[in-house]
Amino acid sequence: MPLFPFNLLNYALGLTRITLSHYVLASLVCMAPGALAYTWLGYAGREALAGNESAIQYGLIALAVLAVVAFLPRLLRRLRDGKEPRWIEVEELVSQLRNRTGVTVIDVRGRDEFGGPLGHITGALNLPVGELPNRLTEIKALKDRPIILVGRMDKRSANAAASLRDAGFQDVSVLRGGMEQLKQYQELGAATPIGSK
Repeated sequence: MPLFPFNLLNYALGLTRITLSHYVLASLVCMAPGALAYTWLGYAGREALAGNESAIQYGLIALAVLAVVAFLPRLLRRLRDGKEPRWIEVEELVSQLRNRTGVTVIDVRGRDEFGGPLGHITGALNLPVGELPNRLTEIKALKDRPIILVGRMDKRSANAAASLRDAGFQDVSVLRGGMEQLKQYQELGAATPIGSK
């Protein structure tokens, strides 16, 4: 039994931006095989209790389908890995900046946020995510260099990473937690390369 009733869950999913086609596809891929396997396993169990010798075959087939269902999320994750951004933690970013590894930091926040209360990383380029497609020519020389994208959190920078990868940039990472996480790290007493506000 689900933790939340299906009708409530379906209503909540209707409020999200999930398209109907994605919802139907996810339901077919993630729910239909399990429902089929459990139904088949129940049928095999009933036949076995009735003394039917072929019920063992039905049971084994149902168990095989359940095994496929169990490994399906891992398979889907592998298929999706090409689209997931490469993440970098705050500590690793700070280490790379201190060691001057030649990494380029691009801050995808708006200009007002770049100079706002969270500050910005010294030397970071400010290319707001909305302007990024029109300003790719400014950074085309960086295609083969490591780039780290920073936002307030990490949603905008993850979207920007997808745009850069589509444009042919190879080594693009996203700072997990963005400037919020970097600011917390700084407040814990670690010296970080955050510039002035």
